[in-house]
Amino acid sequence: MNSETGSIMAFLYSQWSVPIYESELPDQFQVPSLYVSAPSVFEETDTVSTFKKTYSLNVKLFHLDSVQALDEADRLADAIREARNIVPLLSESGEKTGDMLRITRIETRVGDRGEAVMVIRWSSRYYYHKTEQPVLQDIDMNSGVK
Repeated sequence: MNSETGSIMAFLYSQWSVPIYESELPDQFQVPSLYVSAPSVFEETDTVSTFKKTYSLNVKLFHLDSVQALDEADRLADAIREARNIVPLLSESGEKTGDMLRITRIETRVGDRGEAVMVIRWSSRYYYHKTEQPVLQDIDMNSGVK
């Protein structure tokens, strides 16, 4: 899991203190609870020195019925919106890094029985690896301009 996904999970847990499952969902899971799968990722070019990865994270909320699950999903989505769509980034040890993650889109919808789904999207920029190039020292010109 990357630090961005972990930071979103920590934010959701701070708003709704229920068990969060992140790998396989066990057969006998606790209700209410959250299940966070690995985000899907697609990339695109960004600038001459960076590329952008857009993440889409599906979060399943389990409750006693679908109405309660959707109500909780809407409440969690509103908590992110009220924070101006900003989630503080955490280190692997759980400490705040001082950096922020901007959520670009949140969708909520009813899932199966007793379930709701939140889709959380954000983008991150990464630098290309730069190769070392020799520095140009001087230029010799053999002819002039006509």
